[in-house]
Amino acid sequence: MDRKLYKVPFTHEKSPDWLCPHCGKGVLRFIDGTFRHEERRHSREDRDHDAWDPDWIEYSYSGMLRCSNDQCKECVANAGVGGVDLDVIFGHDGEPEQGWADFFRPKYFEPPLAIIDLPDECPVSVTEPLEESFRLVFSSPASASNNVRIALESLLTELGIKRFVVKNGKRQFLNLHARIGLLPAKYSDLRDLLFAIKWLGNAGSHADSVVTLDDVMDAYELVDHVLQELYAQRFKKAKDLAKLVNKKKGPKG
Repeated sequence: MDRKLYKVPFTHEKSPDWLCPHCGKGVLRFIDGTFRHEERRHSREDRDHDAWDPDWIEYSYSGMLRCSNDQCKECVANAGVGGVDLDVIFGHDGEPEQGWADFFRPKYFEPPLAIIDLPDECPVSVTEPLEESFRLVFSSPASASNNVRIALESLLTELGIKRFVVKNGKRQFLNLHARIGLLPAKYSDLRDLLFAIKWLGNAGSHADSVVTLDDVMDAYELVDHVLQELYAQRFKKAKDLAKLVNKKKGPKG
């Protein structure tokens, strides 16, 4: 996962190599004539201020992206915000000089980008909240983080971890921390990862917590490792091979 693709502002002339959410092979490029940006009302009004400078400018933008893969050509709607900042530009003489340039940051993609690869074998109960998280991550990192937490709860259920215990004839639901603690020994190498995901997800559930894009990206990196370990066939095959070799204490024969 290359965080720069999602964090660094872009220009209309050079957009990031966002991967197509459908085929995962082509990159998304703005369809000619669809990118449009307009200065926001309060930004226009600020131009009357004595201290006004171009870096006060704020934009809203929208555009349509198309996958570069000729076998796919998926279309993705995109919208976000922008502004003006100093950049190195080339003058009429071809020499580099400092000047003002427009920059943009995405807030919304539909369909959403696939920030991490979700294995085909991963249960729908886990993939759905993660995909919703991808939809929210640029506009509301806290909400995206909360959806990661929901995915973690579902993952534990898929792994057979109980959601409640019965005491004195009454059902008592177990919190996420307790459920992670109930993981059997075969998942012991994932326990620390799951606790870390839990702490990051908790922050998205608290109104007074400030959750950044980087915080959610941290959670995605951890989730990616866990899901690849549990569900990706290449990891499962490697683990099965290791078990067989260890059992024979040598070549599998």
